[in-house]
Amino acid sequence: MIRPDINEIIERVAKIPGIIDLSMTTNGVNLASKANDLKKSGLHRVNISLDTLNPERFMKITGVSGLHNVLEGIDEAINVDLKPIKINTVLIKGINDDEIEDFFLLTKDRPIEVRFIELMPIGKFGESNMDKIVYNSGIIDSYKELVKLQNRDESLPARYYKMPGFRGKIGFISPMSHKFCGNCNRIRLTCDGKIKLCLGDNDEYDLLKVLREEPIKLNEFIREVISKKPRGHNFSENFNSQRSMNNIGG
Repeated sequence: MIRPDINEIIERVAKIPGIIDLSMTTNGVNLASKANDLKKSGLHRVNISLDTLNPERFMKITGVSGLHNVLEGIDEAINVDLKPIKINTVLIKGINDDEIEDFFLLTKDRPIEVRFIELMPIGKFGESNMDKIVYNSGIIDSYKELVKLQNRDESLPARYYKMPGFRGKIGFISPMSHKFCGNCNRIRLTCDGKIKLCLGDNDEYDLLKVLREEPIKLNEFIREVISKKPRGHNFSENFNSQRSMNNIGG
């Protein structure tokens, strides 16, 4: 979002034949002033990382005083019809697990998806705080009024619910308590050109090297790499990620 050419990048990507869904993951701090131009450039939707609705806690977690900017960005994204708007929240015992109902309330008057993602052992914080996981099954059991929705696509990692009468939805992504690897069809391309097939696996494949040295073999290389996607993640096996989440990418 801080790149001066972000709109040009989105516009050029959106024009590539075969691109049918273009999304951006953002902290939302600059979204309010840019949402309209992003939409005009061809962006379809946004994922916003937001772990607290408490201004002081937000400052402590992120290092910036910008919660009000993020909330304005969410509303502006709704206004310009970026959709779906997904709020990604990692709950951590003793840090922000007292805000569950506040996040529920975000969906009361907004047609958005708040998604609770279980803490994973990725990066130093995740690896050293596995005792602070808030399991999604516990949240679902505690709020009996949640209504389960039919998943539109079984390959999606989230399972959706909603509070009666609320406009938005509440999603639960549960890699630690519900290993959904059997339905996962996701791969990631890191910012330094590596294909990463699974968050819970350290194997990476150098796409950039092939692109630069043997571009004619690119399709063959991608097909071969995808066939190596592991059957499941290794989070339960003393896994230590070689990358933190911010340099893996969304």
